[in-house]
Amino acid sequence: MESEVQYTTLIHHDLTRLPNGNILATVSDGSSRYKEDTLAEISYKTGKVVKVIDFKRLLPKSMWKSFTKGDDGKMDWFHQNSVDYDKTDHSILVSSRNQDLIMKLDYRTNQIKWIYSGKKSSTWPQKYRKYLLKKTKGTTTTGGQHGLYLLSHKNGKETIILYNNNVSVTNGDKKNSGKYSEGVIYQINDKQKTIKQTWSYGKQLGKKNFTVVIGFAQKLANGNVLLDFGYKNNGKESNIIEVNSQGQQVWNATVKNASIKAYVYRAYRLEFYPTSYVFDVNQ
Repeated sequence: MESEVQYTTLIHHDLTRLPNGNILATVSDGSSRYKEDTLAEISYKTGKVVKVIDFKRLLPKSMWKSFTKGDDGKMDWFHQNSVDYDKTDHSILVSSRNQDLIMKLDYRTNQIKWIYSGKKSSTWPQKYRKYLLKKTKGTTTTGGQHGLYLLSHKNGKETIILYNNNVSVTNGDKKNSGKYSEGVIYQINDKQKTIKQTWSYGKQLGKKNFTVVIGFAQKLANGNVLLDFGYKNNGKESNIIEVNSQGQQVWNATVKNASIKAYVYRAYRLEFYPTSYVFDVNQ
């Protein structure tokens, strides 16, 4: 059984490489009370932690002070499950499953750039409201989402992709929670502080592909999107689907009857051979 020290310092969901070569990793704060709400930059030269971001210091106390404790006695109020770096403006993208929230921070100053969640504007302290994104008509509110990543950032507009589990943990869409899960692409206008959904797939599959936890969406070089409905049928199977820009399935595979907790957390499409490889039947 792992020790308390090992548990509070482990890297749990994700990490990314910064331009200086250091690792930015999702960790816990090392306390006996909270977990999975901290980022640590780790020097690739020394292995030492050179920067820490504790989200309890950035977000309202009402979000974390009285959150329900889990079976381990800890408050998993934030549950960060992804981090991505935007070299365009030296910022980071963060996904918080248990707040149904995604946000962007200036990595130099830890200043919030924007926040998107179903939490009503009136319930945020006044100082946060200028960061809240306003959604356009037809734009999904995220719930329990996973795998938030940047696709592009140019002319003041960011295009992002994520897997929307569509489960209202605290601030999600309660009306549609549990009815479906989906991959979603959004465009954010930094100046106007708006968010617009430009593509999605999964709603048409309905409740049979709903996943209360786990999931991933990868934009492929050919324009298609690879979706991992990783906890389908309450974890008894994982359904991986590739969809083209017209919303047509071009590949579909199901992994099931695996060992306990062997469901697919993330699925990636990778090149098996180098692009220059030519098959020669005579070799």
